[in-house]
Amino acid sequence: MPDYSELKTMAKRDRLRTIGGLERLRAQLDTEIPQKTRDATLVLGTWNIRNFDDNRFMNGERTTEDLTYIAEIIARFDILAVQEVCDDLTPLLKVMEMLGPDFDFIVTDVTEGRGGNRERLGFIYDQSKAAFQGVAGELVLPDNLQIVDEGKKRQFSRTPFMCSFRSGWFKFMFSTVHIYFGSPSGPKYERRVKEIGRVASFLAKRAKDDDRNHILVGDFNIVKSGSKGHNALKRRGFQVFQNRLGSNKDQTKFYDQISFRVRENELSFVESERARGVLQIFDSIYREDDFPAYQDALKKTVNVKIAKIQGEIAEQQAKLAKAGSASTKKRLRTSIAKKKKGITGWKAHLASEAKLKTYYLKEWRTFHGSDHLPLWVVLEIDFSGAYLEHLKTI
Repeated sequence: MPDYSELKTMAKRDRLRTIGGLERLRAQLDTEIPQKTRDATLVLGTWNIRNFDDNRFMNGERTTEDLTYIAEIIARFDILAVQEVCDDLTPLLKVMEMLGPDFDFIVTDVTEGRGGNRERLGFIYDQSKAAFQGVAGELVLPDNLQIVDEGKKRQFSRTPFMCSFRSGWFKFMFSTVHIYFGSPSGPKYERRVKEIGRVASFLAKRAKDDDRNHILVGDFNIVKSGSKGHNALKRRGFQVFQNRLGSNKDQTKFYDQISFRVRENELSFVESERARGVLQIFDSIYREDDFPAYQDALKKTVNVKIAKIQGEIAEQQAKLAKAGSASTKKRLRTSIAKKKKGITGWKAHLASEAKLKTYYLKEWRTFHGSDHLPLWVVLEIDFSGAYLEHLKTI
């Protein structure tokens, strides 16, 4: 159970709102995700926590309220793969402090380059249930397996990350990805499919000679079941857990996946409707009905956006005054006009409650919760009875 002592430092109005959200969230978690056991099962999942946490899109840094909700969700997992952890680890460290000493984490360095977005991949795990086995690595493709895109050989946009864990009798290599998105069709889409195929092929080959099971999870940017990306996993022999509902905030897309390449008789799902699924966090927190409680924060965020754009306009106007070439002047004038139009748009949000509410529902709350939803399965990890039966036969 997370430490809630940080709530004491909040203003009473914010504290009461957060407690209300926590109570709803805890009730939802109790209903939807099975309770963790000491040694019988493993609650395993994946969660892309949107831009956690760099505020590059100026929708406000995550608050104590936000981090408390995130910690409450993570605490229900024995081990969770996370994507989009950003350069600044301070918010993650605050969450880890809330989770307490039983939990630990492993993350990569940031991925450089335009496609990498300076993101990290990693794992957060309850040490009383999942033990890190000392092996960790990022998946780098050899020259003959690199992805050909626009005539160039490329590595993954964000390098997949893998670590070896053991929980009870279950040994597994846990790999997580954040696959390139690109575009819904054309060459950029094909690059996405190639990334999925390459990581699946690499791990499938590794799994053949490994005494560990292999679990591959993360944000694959798979839009729907049966698409090329989804089939790329199945063609490489991965058993894909098919979530019934999508894992984006509107539950219309199947971006996030959990898949398996396992040793014989070593994958057993807990047989229960509650043993796998997607957690719709907006049933409990940042609900539509909660909009009035966040209006002040929303208006503050919009004003910050306007001030930032105004500063950018001032900088470009200064450059325009010194510009010599006609092409540079044209480019700057076009940019200034576009930014002024943006200010007009944001001011309209301040003047219209309906527009502000739309911003809250479609964008703001996804940067304080996430635009992806946690996905989980529950696995059986106690094979002691089967092992004893085996010993009788040798």
